[in-house]
Amino acid sequence: MPIFTGTTELRTGDRGFTLVELMVVLAILALAATAVVLTIPGEERTVRTEADRLAGRLAAARDVAVIEGRSVAVNFAPSGYGFERRVDGAWQPLPGRAFEQRRWPSDIRFTAGDGQAAARVRFDRIGTSPTPQAVVLSGGAAREIVRISAMGEVSRGE
Repeated sequence: MPIFTGTTELRTGDRGFTLVELMVVLAILALAATAVVLTIPGEERTVRTEADRLAGRLAAARDVAVIEGRSVAVNFAPSGYGFERRVDGAWQPLPGRAFEQRRWPSDIRFTAGDGQAAARVRFDRIGTSPTPQAVVLSGGAAREIVRISAMGEVSRGE
């Protein structure tokens, strides 16, 4: 039964969407929302990424100590960490983009393995560490530990 509305005639079967069309649109929206949610980094991923970055930079600092034949130190504080090397009896910042001072992300907390708020790790000219440490990074429920052994080995994990 046609309905007349002024100048345009509408048929009741020609308007709206079918149930199948609506279901397809909802399925597409659900997939898009899932993709967005999965790409948002969670606390665990952020802490793990920062621990991986720290472990890599510590291993590189150890390698610099061996290559240059001089001591390299890493100073940790609640705000971040930085690298130094011993030159002519004085500590100087370690040059290079990889060794620039780094601030902890705002959602990550740092503590030294012994519970202290600050720590210093040193690698001597043969790559060993007279100051072995465990550095704990945490954020929310996530927690990662980066260990520096007396042999200068850097490892990450619980």
